[in-house]
Amino acid sequence: MMQSLIGVLIAFVVLGTLIYKKVGFGYSILIAVGVLLALSNPSLEGLNWLFEISLEFETIELILIINMIAFLGFLYSDSGQVMRMIKELRGVYPDRRMVITSIPAIFGLMPMPGGALVTAPMIDDEGDQLKVDQVHKTFLNWWFRHIWFSIYPLSLGLILASRHSGVSLYRIAIYNTPIFAIQLISGFIWGLGGIKPVISEDLKFDPFILVREFLPIIIALGLNIIFGIPFYITLVVAILFMLLQNRDRYCLSNMASKLKEGLSYNLVFAAYGIMLFKGIVERTNGVEPAVSSLQNHIPIFLVVIIVALAIGIFIGHLPSAAGIGVPVLLPLISTVSVRTVGVLYLFLFLGYLMSPIHLCIILTVEYFGINLKEFYKHIWKPAVLLVISISLWAVISGAIFLF
Repeated sequence: MMQSLIGVLIAFVVLGTLIYKKVGFGYSILIAVGVLLALSNPSLEGLNWLFEISLEFETIELILIINMIAFLGFLYSDSGQVMRMIKELRGVYPDRRMVITSIPAIFGLMPMPGGALVTAPMIDDEGDQLKVDQVHKTFLNWWFRHIWFSIYPLSLGLILASRHSGVSLYRIAIYNTPIFAIQLISGFIWGLGGIKPVISEDLKFDPFILVREFLPIIIALGLNIIFGIPFYITLVVAILFMLLQNRDRYCLSNMASKLKEGLSYNLVFAAYGIMLFKGIVERTNGVEPAVSSLQNHIPIFLVVIIVALAIGIFIGHLPSAAGIGVPVLLPLISTVSVRTVGVLYLFLFLGYLMSPIHLCIILTVEYFGINLKEFYKHIWKPAVLLVISISLWAVISGAIFLF
């Protein structure tokens, strides 16, 4: 047992070091899996585990879902559809302050690596019209891009938390809604506070156009929620519908090149590596020694939230933090329920959100020409508010008594 625990800890150190060295996460997690297996069970049985996990439907399904969500996000950007959505939103909100929050929020619905750099020039332009300083622009671009991640059913982190815990994706999202409300309020207070409204006139808005642009996302979620159709099918339908919407741009002759642009081996390796890591941890019961030794000394709730925050900060990538953190920490929790999983996921999300190796922070800070000290000086108050809010919600909802 202790050998397995040491393997988990060393694998985490290797993973964090590789990420810090800017090695792609997909490659990093596969190397970490190799280290974990070598230290936990270097035998034919261990190799057989890899074979078993690779053939599990859950593994194949997750790889498909993660890559299709990424490809859908690519299509939104590549087709210009997301820009058409923003154009319509400018008609919805005469107050330009609402536009500057909507731009990163819309892009946040379509997860894509480095997406913060796509919205930064738009925030820069809108911010100049509102006379917003660079620090506020950075905060707005970063905060509202991640506003949905605690409740959005197509968030890869939330999907992984649900898959690894067996708790319904939508139940976790509903449970997290009060914290989403705190995020929204915090964004308006620390992002828009002190900014005078600028009202645009003679703006036109066609609700049918806006709904049309959102339809692929509505289809993916609607078919799953209403009819219970698996995501790996509803996402295919959504992608096909989007290709039809933009049939003047996409055809069979250029589809191979678009697939090459929109998909990556790193993403495939990431999803596969997460499932391997989870499967090996489960088979070795590597966290069991920690459970027995910690229960007599420190409240498990504190252990879980501190370690969850550390994993989020250490990894700086939400799908990875959730994909690894949930299976590692679940054995510490006496009752696996929507409340305990919801709180666990929220602290993993918070650690990721604040991580200094979080790609969106790095790209946004660099674009707007400020330093990390200025950035963290501005965000520490909403960050502390989120820590307090999640902790209070754990008490109010009764989650703390289930750990």
